[in-house]
Amino acid sequence: MSGTVDDDAPRLRVDLDIDTPEAWDCPMVTETESATDVAINAVGDECAVDLQPADGDEVIRARGEVTDDCLCHVFGKFGCVPHVQRVEEGTLAVTTYVESREVVRELVDALQGSLGRVRLVRLAVVDGPDATEQVTFDLSALTPKQREGLELAVVRGYFDDDVELGELAAELDISKSALSQRLRTAQAKLVTDVFDAVGA
Repeated sequence: MSGTVDDDAPRLRVDLDIDTPEAWDCPMVTETESATDVAINAVGDECAVDLQPADGDEVIRARGEVTDDCLCHVFGKFGCVPHVQRVEEGTLAVTTYVESREVVRELVDALQGSLGRVRLVRLAVVDGPDATEQVTFDLSALTPKQREGLELAVVRGYFDDDVELGELAAELDISKSALSQRLRTAQAKLVTDVFDAVGA
């Protein structure tokens, strides 16, 4: 990854849902089924986690070991800090900030390889660390098939001309025309949402 970061360069806010493996030994999923707030402090090979259970019970404080498949370790490889917004039955809602779409692709690939299924929920352009969002793409309005196609297209670099439509369609086991229709519909929904938000 690049070493120097320009603080004035545009950033992307990335919201992800991560389905963790059943055998994943992390206090975030072993200590409670659902939490509304999670604070992680990883130092070296150890981490401390504070969890606020969704049912309002007292904060749970737990310790864990940092391994190759730990959330903090994977995000750290890309110079990103994971902000866990919510935990629900093994699924983590995580926000982070990255430098480019390429980092999003690499991060999602790494998370899928280490943890499990990763869903891109939202991308938002920000000016810098203290800036407000300029444009937000809310992927929750899409159907599961539209979202799956769009996520794969972003992750594999379709919009950067790094991969052909036929390759993506083969990976999803559908025809090129079916995938093209899904992507067009998804893009139309997102663009409509953006212009509605700007006009509001």
